[in-house]
Amino acid sequence: MAETPWTRAKKKRYVKQEERLDELHDGRKGINSGRHWRWKRDGRMGAYLIECRDTQHRSFSIGYDEFQSITKEAHKTPPGLLPAMQVDILDLSLFVMRLVDHEDREMRLAALEDDGY
Repeated sequence: MAETPWTRAKKKRYVKQEERLDELHDGRKGINSGRHWRWKRDGRMGAYLIECRDTQHRSFSIGYDEFQSITKEAHKTPPGLLPAMQVDILDLSLFVMRLVDHEDREMRLAALEDDGY
């Protein structure tokens, strides 16, 4: 069913953000995001468990304890996912992940390129 402009305008920013996550390659919006203990966080994208955050302010801070909580939940989610956050600051969309996970990913990509893939 087609979405009308007035219906889209009524949607909250966080709902639009989660829908955008669902439209990304290998992205999936979480079922009942934030409303049920069984479905952790806001969604998944590939090997990442994603927590979505949105702000209309010019800055956003990520707390150590919160990211550690995401990490713990990601590791418990089969098949053992990696933690990440999708942060929207005004019109800027960011993907936040641990540096060690980024480095591992880059090394795997370099190895694949060396093998001719």
